[in-house]
Amino acid sequence: MPGSAILPATIINGKLYFLFGKENKFEKSAPGFSDFGGGMEKGEKTYEAAIREACEEMTGFLGNEKEVKSLMEKHGTYKVEIENYTSFIFPLQYDPQLIKYYNNNQKYLQRKLPDKVFKTTRIFEKEEIRWIKADDLKKMRHKFRHFYRFMVDLLYNEQKQIKSFIQKGLKNKTKFTRRKRKSVVKNNKSRRNK
Repeated sequence: MPGSAILPATIINGKLYFLFGKENKFEKSAPGFSDFGGGMEKGEKTYEAAIREACEEMTGFLGNEKEVKSLMEKHGTYKVEIENYTSFIFPLQYDPQLIKYYNNNQKYLQRKLPDKVFKTTRIFEKEEIRWIKADDLKKMRHKFRHFYRFMVDLLYNEQKQIKSFIQKGLKNKTKFTRRKRKSVVKNNKSRRNK
């Protein structure tokens, strides 16, 4: 099934960072970090699915679907694809409070709500969010969901281009041309198509 996601990115002290979410403790089939997304519903476009899934997984911390779409369209997106998976990277102003409030909220809910809620609902998929430096992706690869590791490799290899895109987006007040990258995975290797 095709899937899509969003991946907020920012610049902190001149370094590129991505905002990833860690699956909750009940996700046994593919534990670890990834972007914010999932499968597409019937008739849904890739971009729409990414926004809907992100709102569900972030439980509103980036806003509702209209607000997340506005965030993404403000400066455009850097699109990366691997087989049937598309991720839309977009600039997000760094706010240390986002991590604090999201993670504290999740810890509180995990203490107060029965496990069944986390096992059966789709809005509590991420138990933690974290800004991860692009330079650290290679050494942290094992902490990502197994299916997402090819995307980690792509992000690591394209960090220079992505950083340039994010820097422009954080400086500019208006949208600029969307950059598109597409990769094909064959024999566990990632290649970029131009």
